[in-house]
Amino acid sequence: MRTPFKSLAIAVGAALVSSLSAGAAVAVELPPPDIAIFTSSNGTLVEVPKSTFQESTIRLRGENSSAPSDPGVASRLIDWDQWFGCFSLNNESDVFASYTFYYNGVGKDVRLKCGAGNGTSGWGYKHIRDGKEARWQEKLDAAKAAGWKPQEWGVQSWDDLMSGATAGVILYPDYLSHSAVGNKWCANNEFYLLDRKTNRELYSFRVEAAWASDSDRLITSFPSNRTYC
Repeated sequence: MRTPFKSLAIAVGAALVSSLSAGAAVAVELPPPDIAIFTSSNGTLVEVPKSTFQESTIRLRGENSSAPSDPGVASRLIDWDQWFGCFSLNNESDVFASYTFYYNGVGKDVRLKCGAGNGTSGWGYKHIRDGKEARWQEKLDAAKAAGWKPQEWGVQSWDDLMSGATAGVILYPDYLSHSAVGNKWCANNEFYLLDRKTNRELYSFRVEAAWASDSDRLITSFPSNRTYC
């Protein structure tokens, strides 16, 4: 299927200089890509700034916070105190990140909280971690394999990517729906990793997020193949 960046792809053969010398081909190594992330908003491609990811992963951490001893939860998104409050004390209202949703020109806060439940039912960080972590890790690994350097975006782990992408899809929903029965919004969008030097699309992934319309709770966020929700 053709994506918005397929038409922008240019030949990179000129960057691979081959010359025949004594019957041997010599190739010049390409410089590392300069990757930007784009998404779609009202049919127009817009660049997602690094700050969208950086602010969603670090702004709620204390400067002197220590990382959890459990390697499964080590990330920039939550520190040890937040992890302990969520998983040991079950403080479901603890806030890990905040996003902004605009509708009819009015901004609404959407907050990723500790939450409750598990991967099949529930909401918030606990629900996402239990049921969606592997899918987010797969996208992070694939993006890194394509040349993306997540540390430049403040991303160290799957939940950093989740939080930054969630901020992007809530701010720039390509598809948006509301359920009056379920009291929730749902948004869906594609993210494209583009090499500025060649205009090549290196990787893309689609994200779906849902949040309450009668509170500030983020319900869920996960990589999706659907173009609707």
